[in-house]
Amino acid sequence: MTKDATDPRPKMPKHTPAIFKVLKQCADDMTAISYGDLAERAGVHHRNVNRPLGYIRDEVCRRYDRPWLNTIAVNGKTRRPSEGVTASTGVEIDGERWWRGMVLQVYAYDWSDVELEDE
Repeated sequence: MTKDATDPRPKMPKHTPAIFKVLKQCADDMTAISYGDLAERAGVHHRNVNRPLGYIRDEVCRRYDRPWLNTIAVNGKTRRPSEGVTASTGVEIDGERWWRGMVLQVYAYDWSDVELEDE
């Protein structure tokens, strides 16, 4: 299927399906994953995870009022997400408390039937 020129949604970044699959498995296992481990498990270079994570946040989660699946991807040393997790969203965030609550929502959500939409 080709993307309609009038569709306001951004084009899905190249490695999004692989990253989405790993995040869904982590959510099912109730575990966070470092950006490096996410890249390795998805078979991509670590610099190729940011755009897919933003796409998943905006087009899979926010668009359908789902918990932000991208919040379980974290810095390997701090075990917290980067500040970019909420960048450009216009969402006011109460830092650590918000993140912890969102992670719990991600773990509680049934991701089994959630699929990426075809473009």
